[in-house]
Order: sequence, then C-alpha cells, then structure tokens
Amino acid sequence: MLEIAKTPENQHSIEQVVNLLQDVKKFFYRIGDVEIEKKVSEMASQISEPLYMVVAGEYNSGKSSFVNALCGKRILEDGPTPSTGKITLLTYGDAISSEDIDDQQCRMTYPLDALKDIIIVDTPGTNSIIAEHQQITENFIHRAEVVLFVTSADHPFTESERAFLQLLKGKWDRKLLFLLNKIDLKTDEEQSEIVTFIEKNFYRLFGFEPKIITISTKDAFLARTSGDAEVLQKSNIEMVENFIFEKMDYETKMDLKILSPLKYLTNVFDDLKGGLEEKVSYCNTEIKSVEMFEKRLRSKRQDMTDYILKYKTEIQSVFSRLKEKVDVFLNYYVNIRATITTKFAREKIDDKFKREVFGMANPRTELERIINDAIDYVDRNNNILWDMAHDYIESEISLQRKINEESPKRKEHYSSSRESEKHVNLREFANQFQELDGELEGARVYRVVQGGFINFVVLEGLAIAIIIGLSTLFIPNILGLVVAGILAGVGFSIYPLKRKKYRSEFVQRVDAISERYNNMIQFEFEKIIDRVIEDIRNRISSYRDTRWSEREEINRQITDLKTLSEQTKDLIRKSGNS
Repeated sequence: MLEIAKTPENQHSIEQVVNLLQDVKKFFYRIGDVEIEKKVSEMASQISEPLYMVVAGEYNSGKSSFVNALCGKRILEDGPTPSTGKITLLTYGDAISSEDIDDQQCRMTYPLDALKDIIIVDTPGTNSIIAEHQQITENFIHRAEVVLFVTSADHPFTESERAFLQLLKGKWDRKLLFLLNKIDLKTDEEQSEIVTFIEKNFYRLFGFEPKIITISTKDAFLARTSGDAEVLQKSNIEMVENFIFEKMDYETKMDLKILSPLKYLTNVFDDLKGGLEEKVSYCNTEIKSVEMFEKRLRSKRQDMTDYILKYKTEIQSVFSRLKEKVDVFLNYYVNIRATITTKFAREKIDDKFKREVFGMANPRTELERIINDAIDYVDRNNNILWDMAHDYIESEISLQRKINEESPKRKEHYSSSRESEKHVNLREFANQFQELDGELEGARVYRVVQGGFINFVVLEGLAIAIIIGLSTLFIPNILGLVVAGILAGVGFSIYPLKRKKYRSEFVQRVDAISERYNNMIQFEFEKIIDRVIEDIRNRISSYRDTRWSEREEINRQITDLKTLSEQTKDLIRKSGNS
C-alpha cells in the first residue's frame, strides 16, 4: 500500500479529495448518471492504494511482453494475436497468484518489491478485431494515474493510436510515457527517424513533445531469463525501470494520486456543464414554442368567434324577412275588401297566412339550417385545432420524447358526431321557435280578421240603422248623423287598429325570440370553442410545465456543479499544479 500518511499535509490533501469525490458521487447519483457515479466511486476507493500505472497500446505492440520483461518471468500471455481479454492488475505478493475480480478484471500477485508502491495494469489491445477489448480498456482509463503507452516500431503512431491518445491525453490528461518497442527490428537511423515522426505528430496534436524511450521487450525478456547484461543494457528496459521506479518519487506519486481524479472531474464537469446549458436552452426554446402556439390558439379562437357573428347576422335576417312577410300579408289581406272577398272565397285566411308567411322559406327550417352550418363550421375548425395541436406536438415535442409516450389524438378529445351533448343542447334551442308556429299564428290572424269583420258589420249596421231611422222621420237630426258618422268611421278604423295591434305583438315576440337566438348561438358556440381550446391548452401547457420543472431542476444542477467545480479547481491550485 502507498504510505499516504507520511506527512499531515498529504493526509489532509487526500482527505479533501476523498470528501470531494464523495460529494461528487452523491451529485451524480442524484442526477441519475450511474456510469459517472461508478467511476467516481472507483477513484475514491483506489486513492489509498498504490499508484495505478496502466500499460496501454494496440494489440501485438508488446504490452504483455513488457510486463513479463519487468518481472523476468512469463506471467502474462503474449503473442502476435490478441492475447489479453481482461484488465489485469499486477500487485505485490509473496507468491504468484491470480483471481478474477469480475468478468472484465482479474488480479495477479508477484513478488517484485517495486509493486509495493505501484500497481501495473495490463490492458487488452486497442484496434483489435475483438471490439470489446478496446471498450474494456477505454472504460478503465479514468482510473489510470500514469500511462505507459507502448507503440511498435514496425507501425508507429497509427490512426487508431492517435484516436486513443486523444482519449488518454486530450480528454483525461493522464501522465504519459511513450515506449517505442521492437527497436531490435530497426537500425539506429531508422529508430531516430521514427522517434522524430512520433514527436512531430504528438506535438501537432497536443502542443508539446512526449517523453519517448526506445526498448526491445524481446531482448529484455531474453536477457532477464538468461542473465545477459549486455543484451539487457541494449534493450533499454533498465531506463524504463529507472524512470518509473526511481524518478517517480513519493511526492510525484502523491501529486498524481491527487491530481488524477481532480483532472478527471474537471473534464467531466466541463462536459456536463455544456450538456446542462444545452438542456436549459432546449427548455427555453420549447417553453417559447408552447407560448407561441398558445398565441396561435388565441388568434384562432378570435377568428372563430368573429366568424360566429356571421350566423347571428343570418338569424337576424331570417326574423327580419319574417316580419316583412307579415307586414305584406297584413296590409294586403287584413282589410275590409280582402275580408269580404275572403268570406265568399273557398280559402280561409289562416290557410293563406300559413302558406304565404310560413310556407316558402319556413323560418324554422332556415334557423335549423343556420345552426347546422354553424355546427359544421365549429366542428371543422375544432378538428383543425386538434390537427394543429397534434402536428405541433409531433414536430416540436414528441420527437424528443420516448417513442411509447402517449401523444394527444384528436379523436380522443373531440367528436364531430351530431349526437354529442353540445349539439343536442343547440337543437333544444330551436324548439323555442314553436312560439311562432305557422298554425298558431294563422289562428291568431284568423281571429283578428274574424273579430274585425264582426265589429265592422255591427258598427256599420248601427250607423246605417241610425241613418235609415232618421230618413223615415224626415227630420234632420244633426246629432244622429254625427253619431252615425262616428260609428261608420270607427267601423272602417277597426282593421287598421287590429292590424297594428297584432303587428306590434308579433314584432315583440319575434324580436324576443331573435334576441334569445343570437345570445344562444354566441354563448353556446363560444362555450364549445372555449372547451376545445382549453383542452388543447391544457395538453400543450403540460409540456411547458414539464419544461419549467426540468429547467428549474437543471438550473439547480448547474448551481451544484459550479460549487463542485470551484472546489475541484481550488484543490488543483493548492496542489501547485494548476
């Protein structure tokens, strides 16, 4: 175990990092990022362990051969084909042993003193036809505190190596040492050319030249097993051992122990911050989009309400035409001449009234037609509103949701069936027109005409009788003549008075019914429109409310993330490696 408590300062620094990692673990648990939570937990648990030195590179580059050369014994499989399928943690032990940690990791022990402060981690080769091998390696790199990157002299710095180095150095900023293996295959001049090639390309990627040690793991293993000092020196394995076991002193290892998780957190926080800010922007965009859609709904409602006024005008026209037809009929038929003529005609006045006033363009039929047209209009436009809502959710929201999430269906919220409750209510209003039924109005007109005729006959009869009586007496009676004249005048005024009274009563009834109809159609249709608008608004606004809640939660996460990020940067500054 690495003696992390050599000084109080180091102990305090380690405790601060551990506490930070625990807070970060809780944060990622709270936001539901299981993968990062697991990685942070792993780093927290290994901080008191020896330094993790990860040996990485492409398959057949010589990683396992390098570990075998360090140990002087073939404890790991090696060969020209992918041989390592698990992460192997090589630690100190009194004897050689091996046990599986899980499906992807195993632990081996070996009696090498250098392993008391360093855990050598052999990884599956990258760029292998076994894709899982590279995934296993990449999933472990966050735990690396120093990386020995092995590349082969016969194909150095390949494209796949460049991509992997971007992850190692560019993303996780790990301490890196290049091992150029298989130099036994190249001349000194070729070695120099290859080293220059690696340095230039690495500099182009990261802005500095890496530390490169040329080695031959083949010669090193051969020298260790045979005891050939000259071959051992030529292999350069001792230069590597000196760098990792001697030059990396306790303080250096402590710095790596502290900085590795902090740099990992810095990188993760930067990525997460960008992602959270994008989510906030997305929420703002969707909230604004919902508000714009609600504005379209309000505009559409106003358009529909304004259009309903057209039907009110048509209703008014129906009643106006009815009054005009009654005026024409009364003027033409409710008088002395017409009454006397009708009395000797076969057709009754009430039948004529019913046919001419209520027969053609029956007001009740006209009103039913108008209500039907209005219902069709509202149904059609309510369907359009639901189409708008459905299309909006599909285009603006549903694509961002899970496929199986319920989307609003127009048929579930609105039915154009004429048997629906709202349509029945509208039909019931049409029954009010029975107050102006043709039969009833014909009977009223008949009574007016009949009563007027009787009154006329009686009064005119009295007037004639008075005049005849006076003429038989041959006595001019001025008073009698005046009375007879008055009676005759009253008789002739009976029809205009009766006609005027009936018309006045009829107009009052028509105006009252017209007002009820107009109020009804505006109230009932606005209620139908508002109900559909409200249903749609509730469905759409639920997305907006969800986005509001999401934005509020994300902003809380950003605040917490900022606090953790500042703590991380503060610890980096205190370590003197900012």
